[in-house]
Order: sequence, then C-alpha cells, then structure tokens
Amino acid sequence: MDIATDRKCPHCGEILLPWEGPPETGWGIILVCNNNQCPHFSCSNETVAQYQPESKLGFRYAEDPVNNYASFNLAAYCGATFMDLAKQNQ
Repeated sequence: MDIATDRKCPHCGEILLPWEGPPETGWGIILVCNNNQCPHFSCSNETVAQYQPESKLGFRYAEDPVNNYASFNLAAYCGATFMDLAKQNQ
C-alpha cells in the first residue's frame, strides 16, 4: 500500500509524518501531527484534565491510511512541564 506523503493536519497545516504503531494495536503505519504548537495537541491536556485532573495525556491528530485516512485522536504524553513550555511558545 502506498501511503500519501502530502497529508496535512487540518488544525495547523503541518505535514503528517509516518509513525509505526505498536504491534499490539494492529495499526501498522499511521500518519501523525508532531507539531507541539498544534492547537489540537496544545489544548488537549486541558480537556483531559477536566475528567482526570492528574492526567499527563493529550491527543495528537492522526490518520489511519488503511482505513481510508480516517482521523482519530492519538493519546500522547504531555506532562505539565511540557505543556507549560508549549503555552509559553504560543
């Protein structure tokens, strides 16, 4: 399967980068926005914290090429220090 290399994040416009999902997920290669200043990612910890105040998780925008590039939220670590730095850079 050929994977598109020109897919962009709809939230920040950055090119999505290929990432190999852990074997237990069954994903194979997925496309992920790795932009730490992406609004989707940089605000996601606040949403998670509403339900889990101690959570250090956020969500990156991702697409699954095998599933017709369906988008989903990929859980990602974003500890308090990391998110504080991201907000300072906005």
